[in-house]
Amino acid sequence: MHNAIHIYLGLLLLCSPLLGSGQPLSDFLKGGETKNFALQAVQQEYRAALEKGPQVRQFPQPDFGLGTFLLPVETRLGAQQVRISAAQLFPWFGTLDARESLVLSQAASQYEKIASTALEVNFRIKTAYLRVYEIRMTRKIIQRNTSTLRALRQLALARVESGQGSAAEVLRVDLKIQELEQELRILDEQSTPPLADFNQVLNRPLNTPLTVQDSFAFATLPYPPDTLAQHLRQHHPTLRMFDRQREAAQKAIDLNALDTKPSLGLGVDYLMVAPRSDATPPNNGRDILQLNAKVRIPLGRKQYQAKEREERLNMAALENHQADLESRLLAAIEKAFADHATARKKR
Repeated sequence: MHNAIHIYLGLLLLCSPLLGSGQPLSDFLKGGETKNFALQAVQQEYRAALEKGPQVRQFPQPDFGLGTFLLPVETRLGAQQVRISAAQLFPWFGTLDARESLVLSQAASQYEKIASTALEVNFRIKTAYLRVYEIRMTRKIIQRNTSTLRALRQLALARVESGQGSAAEVLRVDLKIQELEQELRILDEQSTPPLADFNQVLNRPLNTPLTVQDSFAFATLPYPPDTLAQHLRQHHPTLRMFDRQREAAQKAIDLNALDTKPSLGLGVDYLMVAPRSDATPPNNGRDILQLNAKVRIPLGRKQYQAKEREERLNMAALENHQADLESRLLAAIEKAFADHATARKKR
């Protein structure tokens, strides 16, 4: 969540058209959709969440019993020997539908997480790619400046030999050349982290070389700030995820209310009766078949009241998280547009 601002703005500010040769950024973005471990994981979690629906729609498992009488119960038709019983409990009307609706709502929240993770993967790919590009372009500029300074050094030496210059001029140029060479060594060290991050996102060996584009055009922002702000309120996956989580919390409250209702049960008992040997009454030894019904009433109400308070507090917390993220996104948009305007002026 803390990276949501950068994730969202990455698709806005890094939309420059590509120029020249090299491996295009769009190819790597497609690779991130299929090769990134984190994205694959959330996709699998979403599919796993969908499998909970059929699980919660089932009735409770029926109860079966088998018993024998150590001290047989004597009846007019004979002694009871074996009891076989079966019973099925039925939740209150609508409880199974409410349970399925709850887990599907939770799965919808997980689905929004896929889109949020995809944005994060794209942002990391773009950031690392452009950082490598920046370092390599900086190297070219420094190398060009170093070549210019070496030419100036030859000119300064010629002035010293002709008596028209001083050795201090040569020394100043040497110091500047050494400074630029040191900057090149630093850039060599700085190029390793973004390249490693780039390859890690794409699930490649960390030292895999990368050929970037020759140049980028200056970024053109496709939307004004107001339009972008309105768009993110409606379509940002993390903000939508908060909406889905609040919906799931409300469905949990609805299910909690149904759980306070009684459950109904139906059962049947079959008793085997041994025929009497000392008499022959009509229907001697006839077995017994008994139907029964039962009601399970949840008497302890405190747990259900606490569950409702928990979910309502979760809903309030989610609403505050959403408002906080939205305000940070809007602030980041303003800053991004200001940075873009500043960069254009500097250019």
